[in-house]
Amino acid sequence: MKDTSPLLSPAFRIASIAILAAVTTVFTLFIRIPSPARGYFNLADVAIAFAAFTFGPISALIAGGLGTALADLIGSYAQWAPISLVVHGLQGLVIGLIARARPGSLPVAILAGVAGMAVMVIGYAAGGALLTGIGPALAEAPGNLVQSAAGVILGIPLSLAVARAYPPVRTYTW
Repeated sequence: MKDTSPLLSPAFRIASIAILAAVTTVFTLFIRIPSPARGYFNLADVAIAFAAFTFGPISALIAGGLGTALADLIGSYAQWAPISLVVHGLQGLVIGLIARARPGSLPVAILAGVAGMAVMVIGYAAGGALLTGIGPALAEAPGNLVQSAAGVILGIPLSLAVARAYPPVRTYTW
């Protein structure tokens, strides 16, 4: 028998991903601590990790990419929007795919987070090298590492807390 629950309908999924993208945009713009190298530290990675652990790889791919790209467009970093779209989208996808192997497993979640951190740091180094040169891109890598680590450190317990408070959320992954 096919599940016709409205919570699994395409409309629900689209709305959920749109909300996750909006949350990612807000987390990116809400706290912006300028980096000495360039750019700024933000909490986008918290929203991306949360989306990946809670809603799965596809949700995190779309919400992470669109949310951060939109924040770049709004926040006067339009030249970074295509890079953010790809890098943060891939970050969410990688975290979600690895975490899907054993949902709720802390060691797997940490492994997924570390893989997502590598995607983010390497992706922004490559994108930054194209935009500003390799020197400035490498100078920003430590800040990106701290930002992505904070996202994993905060995203894992946030996801676990939401799943504990609302167990049906575990069925909303795609």
